[in-house]
Amino acid sequence: MKRYHAHGKLLIAGEYLVLKGAKALAIPLNQGQTLSVETSSESGLQWRAETLNGLWFEAKYDNNLNLLKSTDHEKAEALQRMLQKSVEQNPSIQSQLTNSSVTTVLEFDPSWGWGSSSTLLHLLEQWLGIDPYKLMDQTIGGSGYDIACAGANSPIFYQRTANRAPQIMPTHFNPPFIKQMGIVYLNKKQNSSTQVKSFLAAALSHKKLVEKISKISQKFTTTKDINAFISLMQQHEAIIAKATGLTPIQEQLFSDFNGAIKSLGAWGGDFALFLSEEEFKTNKKWFESKGYLVVMPLEEVIVSKDTSE
Repeated sequence: MKRYHAHGKLLIAGEYLVLKGAKALAIPLNQGQTLSVETSSESGLQWRAETLNGLWFEAKYDNNLNLLKSTDHEKAEALQRMLQKSVEQNPSIQSQLTNSSVTTVLEFDPSWGWGSSSTLLHLLEQWLGIDPYKLMDQTIGGSGYDIACAGANSPIFYQRTANRAPQIMPTHFNPPFIKQMGIVYLNKKQNSSTQVKSFLAAALSHKKLVEKISKISQKFTTTKDINAFISLMQQHEAIIAKATGLTPIQEQLFSDFNGAIKSLGAWGGDFALFLSEEEFKTNKKWFESKGYLVVMPLEEVIVSKDTSE
C-alpha cells in the first residue's frame, strides 16, 4: 500500500487580490487529507472518501473512468473530471487507475473550507505525478496558494502572475502575541469557487490595491507590536472591501468586538482571524456567547510552530 499526505491551509493575507498577482501570506495546517492506494482484485477503480466521522462518499469507475455507481453523484462526477484531466496530461498513468482501490481520509470538517479540493490535487500530484496547477485551472479554478500550502512545511508567501509559474517563498510567522490570536468558524461554508469566478468576471484594475496588499502580507511577518498588527488587519479588510464591494465581517457580525477580525479566504463564511489585547480564552468565551462555538488558537492549528526570531 502507498500512502500520501497533504496539509490544509489558511490564507492569512491576500484573498481575492492574489488572483490579480498580489503576494499572499498562507499557512499550512496540521490537519489535511491522506490518500492510500492498493491493488484491487476488481477491475476498474474503487474510490472511498472518508472524514473523521466515517464515509463521505464512494464511487466505482470502469477502466476508462466511466462512472458506474456512487453514493454522491455530484462529488463522484467532480472526481471523475479530475481523473480524466489527469490522464489527458499524462496518458501513461491510465494503468495506475485500473485494478486499484483508493481511500482518502479528510482530517477536518469538510464544511470548514480548509482545502478538501486543494489537498486532493496535491495528493494526485504525489500519486500520479501530474501538474496540480494545470489540473486546478482545468477543474476548480483559483490562484493555487492552497496547493502550495498542501505541500509546504512552513508559512509561505505565494504569488502567481499571468503566464508565470507560481512563486512560493517560505517565510516565518511567529508574532510575539500569537497566543492571543485565534480563528472562529462563521457557521457556514463559503463557495470560494463561485466567488473567484465573480471577482474575475469584474474587469477592474486593481494595480494599486495589489501593491498595498503585497506590502501588508510582508508586514504581517515582521510586525512585533500588537496594535500595529491590529491596524494592519483593519487596513487589509478595508482594501479588500474596496476591491470587492463587500462588507467586512466585523462590520456585519461583530461590530462590538474590542480588537480586529479579518476574513480568511472568501468573505462571508468559513473562518475569520481575530486578535485583541485580551487573552484568547476571554475572546473565546465572547464568541461562544454569540453562538460561534468553533473557536481555536491559531498556533494550535498551524503545521509547525515557527521559533525563529
